Amino acid sequence: MRFAPPLLAAFGLAFLPACGSGFGGSSASQNPSVVVLSTTSGQANDFAVAPGGTSPLGVAAIAYTGSGALDEIVPGVTYTWAARYVNPLTDPPSVATYTAGPDPNGFKTCPPVPTITPPVPILVQFGTGAPSTAYAGYRVLGANVTANHVFIGSVPAVPAPYCLAIVATSVPGNVAGAHTVIVSAGP
Repeated sequence: MRFAPPLLAAFGLAFLPACGSGFGGSSASQNPSVVVLSTTSGQANDFAVAPGGTSPLGVAAIAYTGSGALDEIVPGVTYTWAARYVNPLTDPPSVATYTAGPDPNGFKTCPPVPTITPPVPILVQFGTGAPSTAYAGYRVLGANVTANHVFIGSVPAVPAPYCLAIVATSVPGNVAGAHTVIVSAGP
């Protein structure tokens, strides 16, 4: 058993470059080639929010440069954020679908756009901004304010289900990454 840690360390380091380790010397002055969004709310690939729930969905953005086995994380990048309602009749399938658990559920089509579409507040836990009326302890991210990690909640005046498109745009580089969020009581 004394050899387990070095063996595991060697095994882990052997696969690190294939995962975009970021050891290649990237700097914040590099423009990213892609921005990827991930959920930080303990969900696998499902970006979902319960209507009227007390916990918004955490979303983080990560910028990469390069491609394939040579991609690297670009440190020091921040993001401006936007959100809008998804229209399954006019948005492309890559936007108008969402994931709902592992197979056989897989991809589902977004419901029609609600008849009422108030602005979607993008929230932060720390920082300045107006306090959220729907989520205690969160503040609304101000316009043109950058953040690496935000929260998306349901819009109280809109009956569920509906989909939101969440977009993070890198500063520097102006590269956007997007993901679809379903606001629904169930998958």
